[in-house]
Order: sequence, then C-alpha cells, then structure tokens
Amino acid sequence: MTKATTQEQDLLFQSYYTFSLLCELQNNCLLESDYFEEMKFDQPLIKEELRKTGIWNQGCLLIGLYAFLVVPRQLIAQDYASEYSEIDSFLDQYTQNTKTGYKDDSQSIKYLRHIRNAVAHAHVEFRPGDVVIFKDEDIKTQESFSTELPLRYLGILLKKLQDVHVLYGQDFYN
Repeated sequence: MTKATTQEQDLLFQSYYTFSLLCELQNNCLLESDYFEEMKFDQPLIKEELRKTGIWNQGCLLIGLYAFLVVPRQLIAQDYASEYSEIDSFLDQYTQNTKTGYKDDSQSIKYLRHIRNAVAHAHVEFRPGDVVIFKDEDIKTQESFSTELPLRYLGILLKKLQDVHVLYGQDFYN
C-alpha cells in the first residue's frame, strides 16, 4: 500500500532517489560498461565529458547537497533539529578557515544554514583534491560567511544528511 504524499514530500523523496541512482550508477561502473559505450547521446559532448569527469564529480556533489539541504529545509528541518544539530557539530569540528560576520553566529556558528544558502545560490567552489568552499552573503545586512570542508569529509557530510532523509522516510512510512 502506497501512502499519499504532498508535493513537497514528493520533491524530497524523488530528489533523494535520483541522487541515489547517480551514486548507484557510479558504484556499478556504468561509465566502464558496454551499455554506456553503446548509448547514443543527443549531445555527444556530454558522453565525452562524463568519461573525463566521471559520475561522482563536482556537479553531482552539488546536486546531492541541494537534494539534502535545500529541498528538505522547510519540510523536515524542525522535526529533525537534533540530527541537524549533530551535523552542525560535525561541521564545526571538520571545517577550516571559517569566517563569519553574521550577528546570529555570535554564540555558535550555524554551519548548515550557511552551507544551505551557499548551495542554494551556487556559491560553492572546489579546490581540486583539497577542499570545497562555501560562501554565504546577505547583501542587505552586509554580513558574510565562508568556510572550507576538506574533500575527505564531504562524503561523510553527505552520508549524515542522507541518514536524516532515511530517518524521515522510515518515520513517514511507519
């Protein structure tokens, strides 16, 4: 029996499923397969670029962060505040070169809020083999934030965010 979902829930679940599909295509070596070799692309350049970058690339990581941070913001953030607080603690421990001018950060930095904003506005940069840099800026108040997360922790961050989605799904279907 399928449980009825709202439009917001559909977006949350379907964006998660789509990102999971990309991960599974990578895990199952799609780009090295005969199937991929025989695929016809409307834009052949895309096939060539995928060969160069792989599936697990900067764009895919940005899609995952968008699916896990931006889409669920209004829907589940409040109900899973303790889980998100733990992720903030993880980010506090593993980010580096953090700078914030936000008054709201005077007691503790709201990493997830800033990283969510950075992802939502595509203010994300990658220093290959090193870090991902997130920048958040409020033009009205002239406040800004930036932090760097070493790439070796980015997969862990995505897994922690995924765990909240899985928990939400379990709670929803139970």
